[in-house]
Amino acid sequence: MAVAAYQVVAEDLRRRIEEGEFTPGDPLPSRADLSRAYGVGSNVAAAAVRVLVAEGLVKGRAGLGVFVREQPSSRTMARSWTHERLQGRLAVTGYGRDVTDDDGRSVRGTPRSTTGEAPREIARRLGVPAAEAVIRSEYLITRDGRPAMFCVSWEPLGITGGTAVSLPGAGPMAGSSVVARMSYIGLQITRSTETVTARTATRGEADVLDLTPGAPVAAIERTYYAGERPLETADLVVPGERFRLAYEIPAEPADG
Repeated sequence: MAVAAYQVVAEDLRRRIEEGEFTPGDPLPSRADLSRAYGVGSNVAAAAVRVLVAEGLVKGRAGLGVFVREQPSSRTMARSWTHERLQGRLAVTGYGRDVTDDDGRSVRGTPRSTTGEAPREIARRLGVPAAEAVIRSEYLITRDGRPAMFCVSWEPLGITGGTAVSLPGAGPMAGSSVVARMSYIGLQITRSTETVTARTATRGEADVLDLTPGAPVAAIERTYYAGERPLETADLVVPGERFRLAYEIPAEPADG
């Protein structure tokens, strides 16, 4: 059976990517250049690129072209009480050696914050009445210049409102972790809970995290507590193809 022309082009482009001629972040030749190089029409060239997009090998960027995607990594993101996490950074290891954010490899974007009423589920997580006033913030953390985590958080206005840390992206603790910000106003975070769900990225998440629509992500529902009082809750989204999540769970001797 004859192989369709677009499949021949896609197969050769796939080979060139696998052999390293095009590396992650490199642009593919334009449709016109592919047409000339392979002696095919522009529609055939476009169909070949669509095959690679569907396979997750490349990703189109509006107005910029098509670029080779980073392939799945063995890097591990620690979600325990690491020094980096307490500083509001990511603790990541991989490639056979520890690589932590003491190297300055992660960057937290400036949070975009608004005030509004807590949705019912968020109010439940925060232990406040529905429609309670909250500060909602969203921000992106990048790692080595690549999106690593998208965060949306909520804090009761009754806790941080009117204080120097009411806006995560402003004031004397701008850019600091939730632990540090709460400590600044005399509230000690004593524990956190995280519930992790494996799912596919929404279109909005895929755009923010530079993923193919439908790519796997780890969705983390996190809440910080002072004793039994919730101080902050957040939805964190981590690209599944870039990081594994690791948790350290201390074991205490059983009584008796």
